[in-house]
Amino acid sequence: KWVKECFVAPPDHMFWARDFSAIEAVLVGYFAGSARYTRFAKLGVHAYLTSHLVGRPADLAWSDVDLRTYFADLKRTDKPSYETAKRVVHLSNYMGTPNRMHQEYPETFPTVKDAAKLQGFYFELFPEIRTWHRDLCERVDGTKRRKAEDGEVVDTPWTLGVAYVKNPFGYVHRFYNVLDWEKIDGKWYSSYGEDAKRLIATLPQGTAAGIIKRAARTIWEDYPWVGQSLRLLIHDEIFGESKEGDIEEALRISRMIMEAPVPELPLDPSWGMGEFLSIGTEAKVGKSWGSMGGVKE
Repeated sequence: KWVKECFVAPPDHMFWARDFSAIEAVLVGYFAGSARYTRFAKLGVHAYLTSHLVGRPADLAWSDVDLRTYFADLKRTDKPSYETAKRVVHLSNYMGTPNRMHQEYPETFPTVKDAAKLQGFYFELFPEIRTWHRDLCERVDGTKRRKAEDGEVVDTPWTLGVAYVKNPFGYVHRFYNVLDWEKIDGKWYSSYGEDAKRLIATLPQGTAAGIIKRAARTIWEDYPWVGQSLRLLIHDEIFGESKEGDIEEALRISRMIMEAPVPELPLDPSWGMGEFLSIGTEAKVGKSWGSMGGVKE
């Protein structure tokens, strides 16, 4: 924050920024094929987990409006639990182990046992995440049974060597060691290899990159005066600098483009979320980078 305070907008100008709300969590739900998880990710999956951590669980039967209101209150009144929930969700979605959770955030997870307990509870709420981990790794690993010259199946697995995924924007990522195989008591068993975590992360992260880069390009091409105000892409945020009188319009245009349905991400009609996936955003403004505050829209 102190470093950001050193970045101050010129006279008669202000900084503005708009970031996607939990974009990677939403995409995890999408790729996991879970309408339930996608819904909560769009509304606030971190706050949903927080509601359980503080002993006031949200009801699945509540309307989206009621859930948003409740989640906003939790985010404001239970910040420590909310920050814990964010770390549990992000690390667990990308196959972070309890040991890693403890090592990276010892102040949040004092022991490995504490981390394992919270992660286990999260997966109890959303077992489809673990199912997606396993299913994707098995598909990309590409293990097949080897056949001898006479066509008889030999009792050993054979991994293709190079397998890949292609995200909806056409980015290709190749993987070499998704699963490790070991024969125990005459049967073959697999465990996650060194590429498993990279595989799980690549679809949500690569797709999120495609979405924000296209949004920035669209702003630049279709609204040049707003495009010329762009300064940074920060993870899931577009950051700009405009004249004070132009801030409202810059926020309106950026919201329209960033929240537009993504044609590369078609939805099952039964989900009831429209034809294509869309992701919400939040905006903030300020005279310095470190003092920017949220904007009600």
